[in-house]
Amino acid sequence: MSDDPKDPAPAAAAKPTYSVIKQRHGRWWEVRDPGGELVSLTVYRKGAQEVVRRLAA
Repeated sequence: MSDDPKDPAPAAAAKPTYSVIKQRHGRWWEVRDPGGELVSLTVYRKGAQEVVRRLAA
């Protein structure tokens, strides 16, 4: 394990990753946090992606 400050791994590990999931029998898209908790429910995939983009900023 290197202590190189240019190593992107520590920054990537610190950022939470949100999941965009299509509901099985519907038109809804879920945004879930890393713990699996529902954050948002949208009709459009692009809307869900925008939620993730804003949360990650």
